[in-house]
Amino acid sequence: MKTYIGLDVGSVSVKVAKIDENENLVSSIYLRNCGLIETVKKGLGIIYDDSEVAGVGVTGSGRKFVGMFVGADLVKTEILAHTVGTLHYYPDVRTLMDIGGEDSKLMTLNKGVLESFELNSICSAGTGSFLESIAGRMGIRIEDVGDIALQSAQRLEFPSKCGVFTQSAVVSKKNSGASKEDILMGVCRSLVANYLTMAKGIRLEPPYVFQGATAKNRAIVSAFEEELDHQVTVPEYCDVMGAIGVGIMVKRENPSQTNFKGDCLLDKEYDSRTEIANGCENHCELTVLYEGDKYVGCIGNKCGKCSGMPVSDTDRLEACHC
Repeated sequence: MKTYIGLDVGSVSVKVAKIDENENLVSSIYLRNCGLIETVKKGLGIIYDDSEVAGVGVTGSGRKFVGMFVGADLVKTEILAHTVGTLHYYPDVRTLMDIGGEDSKLMTLNKGVLESFELNSICSAGTGSFLESIAGRMGIRIEDVGDIALQSAQRLEFPSKCGVFTQSAVVSKKNSGASKEDILMGVCRSLVANYLTMAKGIRLEPPYVFQGATAKNRAIVSAFEEELDHQVTVPEYCDVMGAIGVGIMVKRENPSQTNFKGDCLLDKEYDSRTEIANGCENHCELTVLYEGDKYVGCIGNKCGKCSGMPVSDTDRLEACHC
């Protein structure tokens, strides 16, 4: 059986999905990012079996490095990967919402075509890490926030445009005797309000699909439904939809021969280093990957001439001729 692997590599988590030739999900795993190389190797090891891997696609903020590391056949942005993954399950979706650990994405679609997208990567108040930070301050596991927040009995208002101000307001409410249930629900509403500022000038229409690991928080789903005055759908595989999407994309590309390095990745030791190409007027900052002492490749060559430098060359960082 031929299978295809999708990797969604973010700053907070690494998601791996394996699909078959009919674009059905075979297996998947969601892991906290404890270092790209170690976490990707762990994820591949969990889903790896004796099926033939016919293609590998990578998306996410770490896509370029991991694409080089695993031997990807396709490297695409999160916007495309999440859109393709969602359309596979919900072909009529009009508004696609994703709250990640460090950034958030809002996409609008019409008849299966991506019409517009917005990104929030500046203020943490609209991201999952913001909520996790608040939960940590209150000594609550992030997994428990949704259930606790839904027990709220009193509505509390928090500033929604600034994460720093919101955290200060949380401390103030807590010191004033507000319950943790009311505080957490207020923070969830604040997060959603901040997220929806991305929709300024954009008409949001149902069906609404909310995905990403944050979508497992039922209180945030409830806050979205309050704001949008409509039901919001959370996919069964909400936390790995980007990985599913890029897996489907590489399957549709149908590479004649995969570049995937296979299970040999799991047994070898790799190391990455940041180095500056001294002979380059751009001073390209390179992330260089080694297998032991063996040079594997690098990313970050702005001039296009700073790659493929042999590790045996003492002056390899002066080997580019811009």
